[in-house]
Amino acid sequence: MEDRKRDILKAVVEEFTASAIPVGSQALARERFINLSAATIRTELSELAELGYLAQTHPSSGRIPTDRGYRYFVDFLMIEEAIPSQITSYIGEELRSAPIEAHALAEKVANTVAVVTRNAAIATTPYGAHARIKHVDFVSLEPNDFLLVLLVEGNLIRQQVVQMDQPIGQEMLTRIANKVNLDQFGRGAEEVAVAAAALPAGPEKEILIRLAGALELFGRGVETLVVHDGVRNLLRQPEFAESARLRDVLEILEETNYLSGLLQELVGTSDLQIVIGSENATTQLRACAVVLTTYGPSHRIKGVVGVVGPTRMDYGQIVGRLQAVARVASERMTEIHF
Repeated sequence: MEDRKRDILKAVVEEFTASAIPVGSQALARERFINLSAATIRTELSELAELGYLAQTHPSSGRIPTDRGYRYFVDFLMIEEAIPSQITSYIGEELRSAPIEAHALAEKVANTVAVVTRNAAIATTPYGAHARIKHVDFVSLEPNDFLLVLLVEGNLIRQQVVQMDQPIGQEMLTRIANKVNLDQFGRGAEEVAVAAAALPAGPEKEILIRLAGALELFGRGVETLVVHDGVRNLLRQPEFAESARLRDVLEILEETNYLSGLLQELVGTSDLQIVIGSENATTQLRACAVVLTTYGPSHRIKGVVGVVGPTRMDYGQIVGRLQAVARVASERMTEIHF
C-alpha cells in the first residue's frame, strides 16, 4: 500500500476507535493532514473503500474500517502502547498477591484483564501435553472406588473418581501411591503408560493405566476451567446496544466447555493471536475481535488469557496490557512452582 494510503487508513482506524463516529475527509484535513486538501483525502478514502479497507454506513457519512482494514492495521500499522506506570503498578499489585491455587489465579487474571482493558476478559487454567507428575494421592471412597488426586508442575491439581474392577482398600491404595510417587515422579503420560504395560495384571497396573489417562486428559485441556469477567464493559460499547448482539456474546461466554476448546483452537501454538470480526469461525463472535495470549509456569504448561470486545478496539493498547498481565501471571506461577 502507498504510504499516503497507509497514513490515512491508520488515521481512520485511530479516530474511529476513539470516537465511534464515522470519519470524514474534512475532519482528517483539519486534525490530521493539514498539508492535504479535503478533496485529496476524499479520493484516497474512496480508493481505500474500493480496496475493501473502509466502508460507508450512509452515502453522506464518513468512513469506518472494515474487518480487512483492521487486519491491515494490526499486521502493519499498529504500535503497541507504552503502558502507563499506574497500570503497570495495578497489574503487579493484583497478581503478585494473587492466590496460588490455579482456579483462583485464573479468576484474578480475568478480573485484572477486564479492568485494565475495559473489555470482557477470559482466562483458562493452565494445561499441557507434557505435564509431569509431582505427587499423587489415592483416597478410598467405596469398596471399588477411589479419588485420584494428581499434582503436576505448577501446583496444578486434577481430581478424578476412579472405579476399579475389584475392591481395593485404603491400605493398598496408600502403598501403591507411595510407590508411584517414588517411581513415577517427573514422568508424563507416555512414560507412565509404558511403565503400566510392563507390569503384570493387578491393582497397580490398573491404577497406572488410569493415572496415564488422567495425565493425557490434562494434556489435552479436557475439563479446563474457563472464567470470564468484565461483561459489564461491553454494555458501554455502542456496538452492543442491540440486545441480540450482546446475547450472542454472552451465550458463547457461558458455554465454558465449548469456549475452552475454541480458545485452544484459536491460540494454537502462537503466543499472540488476534481474530477480527468475520475471521471468527463462530457466528456469535462475528461482531467481535478476540485477542489471545498464553501464560503459565513453563513452556510445557500454559493457559490462555484474552479479551473479547468490538472490532473497534484499541489494539495496540489491548495487546500491550494483555501481554503485561500474562507476563506477571507467569512470574507468579513460577514463584509458586516447586
